[in-house]
Amino acid sequence: MKVKYIIFFICSLTTHILYAQKVEVIEPAVLECEYYKRVVTDTLDRKNDYKAEPARLRIGQNSSMFYSPRELRWDSLGTDRKKRAMMFIEYSRKTGGKSPSGVFHEYVYKNFPENKVTVFNHFALMNWTYEEEWEKPQWALKDSTKVILEYSCQLAISHYRGRVWYAWFTFDIPISEGPWKLCGLPGLILEAYDKDKDYSFTATSLVSKGIQPVGIYDFYGHDWAKTTRKKYLETRYKELHTDPTERMSTMYGLKRSEEKKALKHRNYDFEETDYH
Repeated sequence: MKVKYIIFFICSLTTHILYAQKVEVIEPAVLECEYYKRVVTDTLDRKNDYKAEPARLRIGQNSSMFYSPRELRWDSLGTDRKKRAMMFIEYSRKTGGKSPSGVFHEYVYKNFPENKVTVFNHFALMNWTYEEEWEKPQWALKDSTKVILEYSCQLAISHYRGRVWYAWFTFDIPISEGPWKLCGLPGLILEAYDKDKDYSFTATSLVSKGIQPVGIYDFYGHDWAKTTRKKYLETRYKELHTDPTERMSTMYGLKRSEEKKALKHRNYDFEETDYH
């Protein structure tokens, strides 16, 4: 990573406005499942062009949260500018310039508030949130079985919001939960992927003790911009397919280049495609 970028990052931390933390505990957690989340970032090269890192499903008696542990750890430093700067520098040196905040920033809460799904994310230089009715996938059970983490699992298939999803769930853990917005089966989903495997979630571990509560961990006390699911996805998609230099030119009134650059890692869509 270039030294100038690190200096700019530290300066931005030292001039950051101090916010009040807003941590809202929803309920105690009874189980946490960690998944390996993989997202294809160019459907023209599914094998090699992707991003991946751990993601966790924290489950309570009535609600759940699906999040990136790296993002939560980074957020937990809040406005402690010194710790954030040191963590940023140390992690960047070890990983060749990668951000300690990870590659996935979305938090998904199921049944919070009751019968609703709430989503938080940071993109397009803003903090976004939306709330929607909790629409569960409708599954068709299949005869196929396999073992995941020593649990016998059965296959189920659903057409959900523009994609065909395959889920392997286990009756041995009778919790009707799963990664992201997937749920509604008579057992915990330990593996799920869409038809083309552009999105996949594979369970790597289960923990039932020493888990932090299900809650809203807003260590900055952000002023969230409330929107709808459709607008949220449309705005993300627009940002995804816009050259960053063009966005900066628009923001600051700079002259745009007439030459359109080919964007790398942009030939893909989100888990939900029904918003188009």
